[in-house]
Amino acid sequence: MQERGVVTRVIAPDVVEVSLPTSESCERCRACHRGADGTATIEAAGASGAKPGDSVELEISARGVVAASFVVYLLPVFSLIAGYVLGSRLIGFFQIRVSDQTGGIVCALAFLVASFVVVRWYDGRIRRKGNRLARVTRIIPGDSGGETFSGGQG
Repeated sequence: MQERGVVTRVIAPDVVEVSLPTSESCERCRACHRGADGTATIEAAGASGAKPGDSVELEISARGVVAASFVVYLLPVFSLIAGYVLGSRLIGFFQIRVSDQTGGIVCALAFLVASFVVVRWYDGRIRRKGNRLARVTRIIPGDSGGETFSGGQG
């Protein structure tokens, strides 16, 4: 997905925070952090030389968005369900005097906590490897951002 935004701050020599206007397709994507003012911010790599106020063109990885969305949103839900099913079925093997539902709930909570650990690990891995969801493809220096627009794809 191609987008255009304005650099709001430099995070590292090659990483910047970019503010983008949101579009209707942003409702489904959620790769960016949305603000109350109708804009979204995202960290983008490949921006050496960019300064706050510069307009930039971004390439947002659709594959990366799908993978991150799965890990952040669906993994905890699947873990919760799998934990309940597994806990309610296996509680009888441990000779503990609790109901199947109690065993399922306890195991579901344990799996949920474990999924949050995985989400945190995944986030750290992405940050360490530099596999950001967005890459700056072009810096447009001197543009004050007055022409900022969304590519319409999201």
